[in-house]
Amino acid sequence: MENWFAMRVTYRREMKVKAEMDALGIQAFVPMRRIMKHGPRLENAMEPAIHNLIFIHITEDRLQTLKKSRPELQYMMRCIDGRMEKIIVPQRQMDDFMKVCTTSPEFVEILPAEGIQFKPGQEVLVVSGPLKGVRGFFKRTEGHRARRLVVSIPGACTASVQVKAEEVTLIHNS
Repeated sequence: MENWFAMRVTYRREMKVKAEMDALGIQAFVPMRRIMKHGPRLENAMEPAIHNLIFIHITEDRLQTLKKSRPELQYMMRCIDGRMEKIIVPQRQMDDFMKVCTTSPEFVEILPAEGIQFKPGQEVLVVSGPLKGVRGFFKRTEGHRARRLVVSIPGACTASVQVKAEEVTLIHNS
């Protein structure tokens, strides 16, 4: 069964590895951000939001085979109940994360896991607008006055984007 694996890529080779995965027909995702590139003239450009991070949708056996020929690929791990485990992202969570990251990259803030400074809050569902169907948390995050939709991949990273209060509804967990 294919899963989404959060992977580290050494030496800022995330775009090279993504191109290799694309050539092999393997789905891969690198969260991107828009920047202003300085040169002879100012222009918009996209770059990885967190260097050395890539998500790969693949079976674990095939990933193990790929890792043998690509030493730059390393599993991202997190501690769960005192044990280190690979970060495997559920499909629904990955879909929501990719949708937030790609809808309007100029307004998305992506933070590494260690940069997350909020407590768990009420889960919401976006019911209208370009992010319709995305689940996350409606939070006021450090450094922002407006509330933002936060979609997190524990141990890997978090994406947040400003949404209007009327675009979300609370999810009542029973």
